[in-house]
Amino acid sequence: MSSCVEPFDTDTEISITDALVVDARLTDQNIEQSIMLSRTFAFDSDNPQPETQAEVVVNDDLGTSIIFNEITPGTYSSNGPLQLVADRQYQLQIKTQDNTIYISDFESFPENIPIGELNAKRVTNNSGIDGVAIQVSNSNASLTPNYFRYEYDETYKLIAPDFNPFDWDEVDYDFFCEDDDGWEVTVAVRQEEARICYATNVSKDVILTSTENLNGNNLESFEVRFLGNDNPFIAHRYSILVKQYHHNANAASFYNTLNDFSSEESVFSNTQTGLLEGNLNVQNSNALVIGYFELSSYSEKRLFFNYEDLFPGEPLPPYLTNCFIVGKPSLYPEGFHATEINGKIVLDGNDSSPLIEGILSGALGFHSENENYRQVDENGDPDRAPFLVKARGCVDCRVFGENVMPEYWIE
Repeated sequence: MSSCVEPFDTDTEISITDALVVDARLTDQNIEQSIMLSRTFAFDSDNPQPETQAEVVVNDDLGTSIIFNEITPGTYSSNGPLQLVADRQYQLQIKTQDNTIYISDFESFPENIPIGELNAKRVTNNSGIDGVAIQVSNSNASLTPNYFRYEYDETYKLIAPDFNPFDWDEVDYDFFCEDDDGWEVTVAVRQEEARICYATNVSKDVILTSTENLNGNNLESFEVRFLGNDNPFIAHRYSILVKQYHHNANAASFYNTLNDFSSEESVFSNTQTGLLEGNLNVQNSNALVIGYFELSSYSEKRLFFNYEDLFPGEPLPPYLTNCFIVGKPSLYPEGFHATEINGKIVLDGNDSSPLIEGILSGALGFHSENENYRQVDENGDPDRAPFLVKARGCVDCRVFGENVMPEYWIE
């Protein structure tokens, strides 16, 4: 692959902590487009440092300049929708606070190849796991290989298996409060939907393919996503929006290399080892840069399916959390005693309520009243748990998703 950037060894300390990271992936869509700038970070750091107050400009081959303004630290966006055109060449220019200038090669858009088919097919993968393969196909008449990068947004319907129309109401941690009833927990009818929710995940992996080694130049049944039949995401209804980016061979080579040693958390922020080439050139210093100025033609397609469509009559996958456990946390801990001395309450023993603490932390959901509350067992100890509880996500789907149906959702 040709490039104006010298390869560098990212094992060196400077490459880990002091290289500019450029995430500049622009498409032919008529949308607001963004470029992200940050600094590589050492292994003992949690997050990359955003590169702020830079000047970011995209120039075309006719001399037109498009300024990208910083909207949040390290994120630079076009002023409103920006549709770059197929017959133009574009170059990225960045000037950082220290006056270092970075310039990319001129790039142009490959042909726009739409997604032809998007299918969900029941398969057994190479590991012997029964599940669903999300497969994409396209076709075109070009004589040269095509290179594609894929992303996806997946949305799935959640149904709380132990939904309860009642929820915690008063959770009172003030001893001898106005109603003089001590610590108190009550329940009341829910006011919001909590049985059915929708959750969305976005892909993190770099998903790449090409027609380079195929007999023809058509892409057939490429697997973008695989979900085992025990994946809770597909337990009811599932949707996936597959995004296809048609880019050139140099961009494909860059992403293939990046994919080899980048963490799944952020392929642009934790480049760890090896040699990496891009199409960005440092003009006036010995600074290092990681990244690629990518122009890609975009296509997308969405599909829906129910679990029953592919696994008719089969048991549903397990829920997102264990809902078989029923708990009995005490309102008052064992050995608890409160005494009023000179107008002040003195607590003996443990002064923390397991029930109230569990509710306040968001861990516990109301399951039912405890019929044995305050009854004395054979040892003379009273039952201190007024309620039976389960993990909150079992009774309230909002732990894992939103209770508003997405606009694009189709039942």
